[in-house]
Amino acid sequence: MPINRTSALALLAGGVLAATRPAAAQADLPLVRVGADPIDSFGEAYFGAERGIFRDNGVNAQVSTFANGSTIVQGVAGGDLDVGLANIVQIAAGIAHGIPFQMIAPAALYSAKHAYSHLCVAKNSPLQTAKDLDGATIAVSTLNDFNQLGVVAWLEHNGVPAARVKFVELKFPEMGAALQRGTVAAATISEPSLSAALHDNQARLFADVYAVIAPEFANIVWFSTKTWLQANPATAKKFVAGIYATARWANTHQSDSAAIIARVAKLDPSAVALMTRAYFATSNDPKYVAAPLEFSYRYGLLPRAVSTAEFMAP
Repeated sequence: MPINRTSALALLAGGVLAATRPAAAQADLPLVRVGADPIDSFGEAYFGAERGIFRDNGVNAQVSTFANGSTIVQGVAGGDLDVGLANIVQIAAGIAHGIPFQMIAPAALYSAKHAYSHLCVAKNSPLQTAKDLDGATIAVSTLNDFNQLGVVAWLEHNGVPAARVKFVELKFPEMGAALQRGTVAAATISEPSLSAALHDNQARLFADVYAVIAPEFANIVWFSTKTWLQANPATAKKFVAGIYATARWANTHQSDSAAIIARVAKLDPSAVALMTRAYFATSNDPKYVAAPLEFSYRYGLLPRAVSTAEFMAP
């Protein structure tokens, strides 16, 4: 899982984003190397850097864009990144396998009001209930990841053993077309691909599968390693303060943040306007991660249970 600096940099899907301020002034602040994915639920990294919020809280945040959460996890594990964003299952799996990850703050919160991911079927699909998916092929973005967890929990809750469906891995932008072709019966699609698939009449909403996990929880979290946190306690404290300041700004300035994410993700601003935007945590609380951790172990995505105390930095 660990990778060296050269390998990590080779995985970059984009460049480095830093807050716009004089280079000398920025250099006076402690550097934090951040890994993010250019999607809205990871947006705090870009918002905080571009708006100077991390800078105002005393850190020089240099944000590198990676293709997915897995490469971010590898970068942090290998020491090429100080802090990253990833989903709960990825971080908990690392901890369960002996990698000293710890969550430093929750990021995007999932709830019925802020549902930026849904299980979908084709626009004209005859499927109506969970039992109609018995024996079906379902697409998720990454096998044995959080997207799959949501579907498994929902199927089991509705009396369909997860072992009776087949999961395949597809990129979010490919899922709408796959549903339309009939390659898969259902797919868990996240924004912005969700709005695109609905707008193009490739898909229709089928179920908010995450609702069976908890009314509100963190899907995406900020994380680092115990080694970096113990070596940089003051910097880590300032960075976390910047995270929550960014969350407060993003939750109340969605038009401004839309322009940033459209540019970073190379999206048409009109497409961003259609999206269900991410909502970010403004404080830490074990309730944001307790249920996802418990469900991840219950349904076999973790080799052992990972407690909230083990998962969260002090």
